[in-house]
Amino acid sequence: MNVLIDIAGAGALVYAAVTIPRNARKARAARAEAKAKAPVNIDAAKYGLVPAAQLDTRFAGPDPEADAVAEAARAGDWRQAAAYLAGAGRDWDLRWYRLGILVHAAVEDDTWVKAWRSEYPHDPSAALVHADALVSLAGKVRGANGAQHTTAEQFEGFHRLLAQALPACQEAAWMAPEDPCPWIAQITIAMGLGWSHDDFRALWAEIAARDPHHFGAHVSALQYWCAKWRGSHELMYAFAEQAAASAPRGSLLPVLRLYALFEHAVRERGEPVYDQPWIPSALDATLDAVDQVPAGHHRLPLVRHLLAKMLFHRKRYAEAVEQFRAIGGYIGSVPWTYSANPVKSFVYARTNTFVLWEKAGRPAPSPRSHSAGL
Repeated sequence: MNVLIDIAGAGALVYAAVTIPRNARKARAARAEAKAKAPVNIDAAKYGLVPAAQLDTRFAGPDPEADAVAEAARAGDWRQAAAYLAGAGRDWDLRWYRLGILVHAAVEDDTWVKAWRSEYPHDPSAALVHADALVSLAGKVRGANGAQHTTAEQFEGFHRLLAQALPACQEAAWMAPEDPCPWIAQITIAMGLGWSHDDFRALWAEIAARDPHHFGAHVSALQYWCAKWRGSHELMYAFAEQAAASAPRGSLLPVLRLYALFEHAVRERGEPVYDQPWIPSALDATLDAVDQVPAGHHRLPLVRHLLAKMLFHRKRYAEAVEQFRAIGGYIGSVPWTYSANPVKSFVYARTNTFVLWEKAGRPAPSPRSHSAGL
């Protein structure tokens, strides 16, 4: 009997010697996993950042003049809107940017546009606002969900409004033959109505003849060439590379490669898209472009948002910190707007950027290669 007890006791000791350390290791692993999954938080004020609760999800960056003009338009003052658009002169991309401000106001209430057109029926700017507002309204009717989550009624309204917008765009183009904006407004029509590649290239030829390096036109056209609309990854990247490689000094078009990269990543979530070898030089080229434009450039906030996201993914935290600080409290831009919860998406990237930068000893950004090629 004593022998059996001794054997049982020895077995228990052996079992304990094996299982207790194993269970301890499992417990430590579980705690480590829980810690890794726990949300990382920082004191935003400590870093001079805008707290999550105060982030502005409407705009990419501050623009008090645009805010004032939009408010005046909604109040019925179309003359201030007309002066705002005319003030862009022949800076066609600035005109396109300002048009977007007015169109957003017109989609909310177009009473002021109707008054403008009634008093000056042959004003090409009034015709342009009317035409692009129809395009924007079509997008609002369709909604931002994928095709599988969009109803037949939404598609019908989308296609009907785009069909109405096309002759309106053509009328605006006839009124101002030198202006690329009525042609650029047709890019969304081409996507929505399924224009062929040849037809789209003909449209692009009209745009390029008027402004070959138009930023807004290239960003819109990239959507046509991406896989979710009428193209493919290969066509999208080819378009982005041609635009970036031919961009003149002072242009922000090098960022088009990053737009293409982001579209690819969203489409192929399981692929190591951010590991491609050409990305560092694309980031460097975009950072160089940012250095070459004035601090108040109307497209700079859009570029900074995408840079911040890509630099974070590439673990270039010191440079990402610079971009997040420059962004401030505005997050109404790609890439955050692609998320169901833009605030959560932005805060996650920003927080982890600062935490990992802090852990690395707050390094300064590394010197760039200044290579614009892929």
